[in-house]
Amino acid sequence: LSHVTTMKSAVLLALLVCAVLAHTVTAKTDCASATPVFPPPFFRALTFTFPLPLHGDDVTIAQNLLLRSPFVQSMSPPLNVTSQYDTITETAVRQFQIGNGLQVTGVFECYTAQKLLDLHMDDGYVDDGTILPGYLYKVHVPVFHNRSVETVATLYDSQMNILHQFIVRTHGQNDKDGDALNQFAGDGSTPTGLSSFDLNSPEPDPVSYGPYPINRAVQGLKGNAAIVISDIRDGILLHTGEWANWNPSMPMPNSHGCIHGH
Repeated sequence: LSHVTTMKSAVLLALLVCAVLAHTVTAKTDCASATPVFPPPFFRALTFTFPLPLHGDDVTIAQNLLLRSPFVQSMSPPLNVTSQYDTITETAVRQFQIGNGLQVTGVFECYTAQKLLDLHMDDGYVDDGTILPGYLYKVHVPVFHNRSVETVATLYDSQMNILHQFIVRTHGQNDKDGDALNQFAGDGSTPTGLSSFDLNSPEPDPVSYGPYPINRAVQGLKGNAAIVISDIRDGILLHTGEWANWNPSMPMPNSHGCIHGH
């Protein structure tokens, strides 16, 4: 990633769910099969192992989402995001399973993973209409749960005056069954929340990125963006493109997590 050297050259981007047009479509899972198919980004059962606990991005995401559960928030000692499936995380999973009527094992298996995403994937991020000190610009991007619906983004200056509005698409890739990948999956929809972006990063491919310099996500600050950008998901851009057989009257193509705009 190309990091900014001063906040004066950066832009804030606020991405939030503005309405629910349809239930979120998630990739198909098959928790009952002999080899369970986990919902992305999860791909394996997580259980406490001694002396070396399991670790990874899936643990990090699970811990962050568990912290949104009221059954986990009341724990003592509290759950912390360690990226390791330690004994406290095992206890948190047990509390989540008890509170949601699941089989209580302390193992983060397929049914628990699906329930966690169903209940706590949405971050509830709401933009406060302000810009953080030191930033020159802010882009406000409302999105629907149904990411195939394009919306209008607004570019503000440092005094929150409107400079420009443009159409955006934040739909990521679909899985092999044609279902949308969620924002925690590697090629899924753009994560909601607040992020800092750098300006004018060059990309030499005008077909994919358009003839203009792109904006690149640097760091997630709030919401789901704070969980995954950019330690787990990188390469998230705001850009246009000279897409084959496309014109502005048509929906833009799906991205790999980027924000497409025109």
